[in-house]
Amino acid sequence: MKFALLTNINLEFVIRQFKHDKEIDCYSPDGYGVWLQTLMDENSPVYAGDMDAVFVVPDAAEIIRGQTTFNEKMEELNRVMNHIEYSIEKLLGKKKMFIGDIHLRQSEITSLKGSLGNAALESRWRDYLLSLNDKYDNCYVFPLKEMITKLGSNEFYSDKLWYLGGVKYSIKAQNLIVNEIKLLMTSLNKKRKKCLVLDLDNTLWGGVIGEDGMDGIELAEFKEGARYKDFQKRLKELKEMGILLAICSKNNLEDAMEVIRNHKHMVLREEDFVCFKINWEPKSKNIEEIAAELNIGIDSLVFIDDNPVEREGVRENLPHVSVPEFPKDTSNLESFAHEIYRKYFYTLDNTVEDKSKTKMYRDNVKRSTEKAASTDLESFFRGLQTQIYIWEVQEADIKRAAELTQKTNQFNLTTRRYTEQGIRNFVMSEDFIVYIASVNDKYGDNGKVCLVIVKSDGKTALIDSFIMSCRVMGRFIEDQIIDYIESDLILRGIEILKGQYIQTKKNIPAMKFYDRLGYHLLSMVEGIKEYTLTLSEKPERKKYGELIKG
Repeated sequence: MKFALLTNINLEFVIRQFKHDKEIDCYSPDGYGVWLQTLMDENSPVYAGDMDAVFVVPDAAEIIRGQTTFNEKMEELNRVMNHIEYSIEKLLGKKKMFIGDIHLRQSEITSLKGSLGNAALESRWRDYLLSLNDKYDNCYVFPLKEMITKLGSNEFYSDKLWYLGGVKYSIKAQNLIVNEIKLLMTSLNKKRKKCLVLDLDNTLWGGVIGEDGMDGIELAEFKEGARYKDFQKRLKELKEMGILLAICSKNNLEDAMEVIRNHKHMVLREEDFVCFKINWEPKSKNIEEIAAELNIGIDSLVFIDDNPVEREGVRENLPHVSVPEFPKDTSNLESFAHEIYRKYFYTLDNTVEDKSKTKMYRDNVKRSTEKAASTDLESFFRGLQTQIYIWEVQEADIKRAAELTQKTNQFNLTTRRYTEQGIRNFVMSEDFIVYIASVNDKYGDNGKVCLVIVKSDGKTALIDSFIMSCRVMGRFIEDQIIDYIESDLILRGIEILKGQYIQTKKNIPAMKFYDRLGYHLLSMVEGIKEYTLTLSEKPERKKYGELIKG
């Protein structure tokens, strides 16, 4: 991945850190006075196709240097902000822009009333940034002022470095900037965990329910119990952002569920969790079962437990599960929730599917339960009353389409990752057809769960990507989708359809896809299988649901 860093001060230390990074590359123009010119020049590398994001980290004191009156300073800020908005518009739909908010260090000796001018300039910039954030999908606020506030102005700025070498920010401050950029760049690929597995006693509440009883545990609006309630509030926010919450606790099921259902200060209720493992089995065994029931990779889970013995047991038996240290001082639980979010679940924004993800997975558990109890799978599949809607990707689908390429691993035939702009390029190209499908049934709506990218070349087409969410795996939905695509390609004059399977450690469930559907294996070299099908000879596919062209 590659980003451009534009600034009007010396951030050479930040730039050097990325020169040694194997995953993230940084471009920055020579000289600190050319940042605006670079931003305005549509021939500059900022606008190049290999650039994923642009970071603008301005120093307000340098912007208004030479301006003496308050009005002059405000006019200069407005001028710069207009240039920034111009570039955001030019990059709309192409790449993300992160614009830093500003902080004006009080250096002048002035009266109390006279010191408020800087606050007004900061506020003006902040208000403008928030309006850009709301107006443009590709614009985000880079939280420079928040970093300065948290570290402290005296530690963030370095007078010694400034007078020795013209460097305004301390090394500690520049390391914060590096880490923030890495966090945001990583989030572009949606590489976040999926499920947070939680203990109960001394984790979601203080005390042990089996010993203290519901009236004796610490969970309240004030004092000791408030730290646990505030922790739950933050976890609830994670759930609303699409993070799955599950319970893994050594406890009596009836006692634990009584608290979850009826305690007046419980923030997280039964419907907020996708599954419960409340028993006396080893926690590593329960966590494995959670992953299996949700049909997600074991490395998609983060486990939170106050007990160091339980944490270590999970680390040893399930090394791919992330197990952070629990805070020794539980007054830090709320900040711990923020750390967990930033380290494992950070995201730039949410899709509609994210906000309803808990219900989707709970519904999927119901489907699995019904399937396990059924003796006739065909009747079970038909009894789900499945409806598959398929259409060509539109602008409103691009964010979700990119997310499917970036996050789906199990049923992903080629595991090619694409950004939103990459998907948009396919949609706009005459050489590609991009299909997306949503699925619902009697239990609920699964959302947009399948993406197929087809490259056509005269009479021949190639399936570049065939991706399906694990939420609908094992129901032969892919059969009806490929059947529709094959028929659609025939209408477009395509005679030969080719496919690939590129093996990874995680996409074994998709290994037999083309074999099972009657495609002919052409070659197999180093885990890459090439297939072909003459469309006039395509076999009939079983249909367990209704397919509707969207």
